Amino acid sequence: MIRHIETWTTGRDYFEQQQFKRQAQGWKLIIVTSGLLLGLVFIELFWLEPTVTSQVKSVFSGVLALLGGAAFVLWLVVQVMPIKVKWQIASLALAGLLGSCWAVLFPLLIHYSHFSTLYVYSDLFIFLSVVAFFSYPPAMYLAIGPVLGSFLFSGVYLELNHEALTVLSVISRLAIVIVVRECLYHWFHSSVFHEFEEQRLRQELATVSLVDPITGLQNSRHFELMLEREIMASRRHHSELTLLIVSVEPLRLYTMTCGHQAYEVLLKRVAKGLRRGVYRPRDFIARVGSDEFAVLLPDTDTEGSEIVAERIQRHIHRCCDNLVKADLEQPVCVKTSVIEWTPGWNVRQVFKHMHDAINVLRDDDKPEDIDDSDDAEKGHEPVDIIARYEPVSWFGK
Repeated sequence: MIRHIETWTTGRDYFEQQQFKRQAQGWKLIIVTSGLLLGLVFIELFWLEPTVTSQVKSVFSGVLALLGGAAFVLWLVVQVMPIKVKWQIASLALAGLLGSCWAVLFPLLIHYSHFSTLYVYSDLFIFLSVVAFFSYPPAMYLAIGPVLGSFLFSGVYLELNHEALTVLSVISRLAIVIVVRECLYHWFHSSVFHEFEEQRLRQELATVSLVDPITGLQNSRHFELMLEREIMASRRHHSELTLLIVSVEPLRLYTMTCGHQAYEVLLKRVAKGLRRGVYRPRDFIARVGSDEFAVLLPDTDTEGSEIVAERIQRHIHRCCDNLVKADLEQPVCVKTSVIEWTPGWNVRQVFKHMHDAINVLRDDDKPEDIDDSDDAEKGHEPVDIIARYEPVSWFGK
């Protein structure tokens, strides 16, 4: 069987993939049923028709032998086909082989043995060819075309008294084939694209469920999945892994002053600064709280993560300071906690330390009886911090 890549990006790619699967089923159907029909003809020819000459039997056996040899060669060719070769070639070859074989046998047996049941077998072959190849019209017409031509040849040249009836019979068969094929193809086309749209919507919903709708960054659910993956990779390769927790202030005061819509604009600018501060494709950014963000840095020690943290702070200031100063007359404050993963930590433990670091960032340098509005009124501007989080102690830099 031809190998096939199970990937698709557009509706056309998906439709071609489903055509391939439908043709794979059609190949099995037409091969099995053609063998059954030829077996019935063989039984009737050799056991139920004593008047058939040995010459006709020999010719029939020779045609079957040629068909079997050609089918075996086709099977070998299909097995060695490279993946770039399309499945259409196999469908055309199989349809042409079976249609030609039946087109040769039909006038031969009609002329020399006068089988009345051969018309029934031929009509069954035409119907089965439509069912097997309707999703790929060239193969279908290549299978039934020689048979219909054989009908016409046998009726006009071998039975000269029935020319008009033969032509009418061939035309009616062709019309029935076209109508049945169009109905089947329309059903197949509609069902495939309906299934494609359904799968595309499911993928979009799965993607949306992993993305923060305001910033466009990944959300905490996706962050948890990536954290588990990176922890497994660090354990396997004995590599370092660090995590940055970034808290931006004063988002709460900015929201109360300018409204929720302005707050969303500011969050988008923070996300822009985070993206600019991270260079490597494998580094992962997610929004894990209302005002907190996480940056996962594989293969990075604490010194390297502090360099990334400083770069992130600079880019966030460039993206947000002018906007915040226009309303609060102070720049944003970016506080960062660096968490170094140790081999003994699992995902649950990392999340616990991460939430502890977030709480420390929220409480750092702010008395319990003073809120953000009090800081603004008294002229207290919080300063940027890059700190290493320790499970027991925490210190600023």
